[in-house]
Amino acid sequence: MNRLKNILYFFSFLSLSFFACNKESYSEQLTAEWNSTAIKIDGVAAPSSTTMFMHLQTGDNFEITTGITPFTHPTSGKWSASKDNSELTLAGNVWTIHHLEGNTLRIGNTVDGKELEIDFSK
Repeated sequence: MNRLKNILYFFSFLSLSFFACNKESYSEQLTAEWNSTAIKIDGVAAPSSTTMFMHLQTGDNFEITTGITPFTHPTSGKWSASKDNSELTLAGNVWTIHHLEGNTLRIGNTVDGKELEIDFSK
């Protein structure tokens, strides 16, 4: 019976170690080239020609190329994610992270008095 307990403890420890080591950090999940798949301005879908490309680089630099006009937020600088994974800060501008899973990301902010929500894919 004691040997069975030891085997169960070993496999429990092994499975916990496996999942803990393979869990990607939030910053690692965000570090990527993101292309917009949908943009809503004040809840209304923007034309398909309205796009945004966001490159969140290793080393915490970012670059944005966008067809959103007007877009007065910085298009390059430093980025970071909040410790509770609810916010993405781009050169001092705080975006709310609504969703991050696998290859999809949704962020939101107010730009020039309009609510902006952007869906991205890697």
